[in-house]
Amino acid sequence: MNKTVQELAALLGGTVIGNGEAVIGDVKSLEEAGKDDITFAVDPYTEYLPKVHAGAVIVDKEVPAGDNTLVIVENPRLAFSQLLVLFHPRQSITPGIHPTAIVDETAVIGDDVSIMPYAVIGKNVEIGKGSVIYPYVFLGDHVKIGEGSVLYPGAVIHEHCVLGKNAVIRAHAVIGGEGFGFATEKGKHTRIPQIGNVILGDDVEIGACTCLDNATLGATQVGRGTKIDNLVHLGHNVEIGEDCFIIAQSGIAGSTKAGNHVIFAGQTGCTGHVTIGDNAVFAGKSGIIGNIKGNQTYAGFPARPHMEWSRTQVFLKHLPEMAKTIKDLQKKIAKLEQKLETTVRGTGLCTPL
Repeated sequence: MNKTVQELAALLGGTVIGNGEAVIGDVKSLEEAGKDDITFAVDPYTEYLPKVHAGAVIVDKEVPAGDNTLVIVENPRLAFSQLLVLFHPRQSITPGIHPTAIVDETAVIGDDVSIMPYAVIGKNVEIGKGSVIYPYVFLGDHVKIGEGSVLYPGAVIHEHCVLGKNAVIRAHAVIGGEGFGFATEKGKHTRIPQIGNVILGDDVEIGACTCLDNATLGATQVGRGTKIDNLVHLGHNVEIGEDCFIIAQSGIAGSTKAGNHVIFAGQTGCTGHVTIGDNAVFAGKSGIIGNIKGNQTYAGFPARPHMEWSRTQVFLKHLPEMAKTIKDLQKKIAKLEQKLETTVRGTGLCTPL
């Protein structure tokens, strides 16, 4: 596919500064882009543009760019993603049910659905139109899949779970596995049956090998537009709001409730029964042990406001020197106390008890 810079700018709603007639044949990274490619740059990487020799560069403002043609848009990352889809469209999937797939006769399959080899579709399952079920996917009884969803190989959706429209479930994710609940008496653990389900809103994405446990009662819920990375665990009855990010290796324990637009960076851990406000952001490896107010950035263990954590980190690296200083001061104080005591005794003065 070939497009002129001006054609691409029109598609993106952008403005061209430079040669709008240059022909673009591909999308490349800033380091790889050549004269036939388009790339993008945001601060601080725009300072390298004079050394780049691309056909065009997507930016959010006019900057020194050497001989590069600029396409100015409001959101360069979003524009770049649109061009990736344009120049590298996903593989076309042919609708139909492969003969090796096991589909219960009570399942309701929408129009233009593709069910690939060795998928297993249980009783009373509903699959919305245009969905793609890759090989070895398991859909338990009474599962509902919204239209336009894609379930990659080995994904498991347990009984009664509900996926909204345009869900993306990556390979080997498990939705609705039994929650971790036990009653302990006299040192013996007895499992508490988890009879709830998991409900995902529209446009939710779940990463590879991520596990969302079903609820004890009711539902574990993930709100519309939330994106969950690989290797994440949500415990039973967790509720995640809309448009959140949960990054790899994070774990959120049971019955925690997070608001909208919350970001959990990688390896964040959260204890159970916690409430988190809208727009809270947690730096990587944060440890959440109590309720958290929204509209702030947090870091550390236990998680605390980022500026407070930063000040603490400044002192931490000086702890060895501070400890030595304290020991030296203790020795000096001890000598002064001994000297003072000797002086007092020599004058015959004493301190009444």
